[in-house]
Amino acid sequence: MKRGNCPVCGAAIPVQLEYRAAVPVFLNRLGNTVGEALAASCGVLDIVGCRSCGFVWNRSFDPRLVPYDAEYENDQTHSQAFREHMQEMAAKVLAAIPSDEPIDFVEVGCGQGTFLATFVALAGSRLRNAVGFDPAFRSEHTITDPRIRVHKEFFNADTIALLDAPPSLVVTRHTIEHVADPGAFLSAIHAGLGRSRAHLFVETPDVNWILDRHEIEDLFYEHCSLLAPVSMTVALAKAGFIPRKVESVFNGQYLWAEATAGDETISLTPPPPPLFENLSGFAHQFVENWRSQIIRAKPAVVWGGAAKGVTFATLVDPDATRIAALVDINPAKQNKFVPITGHRVVGPETLKSIRPKTVVVMNPNYRDEIALELAKLKVDANILVLGENGRSGLH
Repeated sequence: MKRGNCPVCGAAIPVQLEYRAAVPVFLNRLGNTVGEALAASCGVLDIVGCRSCGFVWNRSFDPRLVPYDAEYENDQTHSQAFREHMQEMAAKVLAAIPSDEPIDFVEVGCGQGTFLATFVALAGSRLRNAVGFDPAFRSEHTITDPRIRVHKEFFNADTIALLDAPPSLVVTRHTIEHVADPGAFLSAIHAGLGRSRAHLFVETPDVNWILDRHEIEDLFYEHCSLLAPVSMTVALAKAGFIPRKVESVFNGQYLWAEATAGDETISLTPPPPPLFENLSGFAHQFVENWRSQIIRAKPAVVWGGAAKGVTFATLVDPDATRIAALVDINPAKQNKFVPITGHRVVGPETLKSIRPKTVVVMNPNYRDEIALELAKLKVDANILVLGENGRSGLH
């Protein structure tokens, strides 16, 4: 299933950036056994970029291979650094509404409701109701505030009837990158708002951060649509929103876009799209470099059992002979196994028995808290960090 023209602006003849013939289609759904993990489904990663707007997508993405349900697990809030980021974004959303106005809040793709609950706590008595939409939601027992409701379905024009009032604030975080047609996704949200002049906030990985730094581990099947400032602005405008601001957050890793629904017209001059380069040669260098570093310093573990860590393991250690384990602080991932390779995911306490010489950290934003945890465990290991010095740990 090839998507030739740019799904955002419609331009033809995209630039080839990266190609992998067989990658796991789900990185945040781990196997309960090694056998289950080894039998995980694969797909083609055919990453291309649009010269016109800077949008990057998997040209061979097949949405039928990635049904999101209650088995999908991507909770990042066990990290203090990520919780602090989430609090900061909730404050940005709250600041968009005058302090004397009541708030009706909707989150599209709310996951297990962690941001929803964070925003509700911050809004306090100003909030009238908060509604989340996500087919993968499974945590009804964690929702205790009567003003919060979550529907296990997508948000669109058909679900507007589930709302008690037109929303004044709509947030969608880390969802649009999982959608094959981001323009249609935003249009569905716009249609679902009816006549509401709501504020919309979108958070998603910044593809410019990925490409500029050659972050090979950030290209994977689940993220089939990756936006840059230009393509984000174009997608919002074509969906009927008025883009107000597109900025970088989380130390440059994410885009944060603010827009409003309405009939006002404004003139924006977004920056030019990036000049693309093919990443295949760099990917080969990346794999060989990390293989040699890990072999020289075994036993080695990877800290991060989510998409970055799984992608790193499948690239660098496909036969599971170099990396002793992946480490994750999310209990729902522990004692499970990585798709395709079968690496085990363990909790930090297990490092006392593994006694690694090397810990490869998948995200520089978490380096300090990981170093602190290693010190608490009295694990004396060399820490290598992808993304430090701007080149995914290459020296």
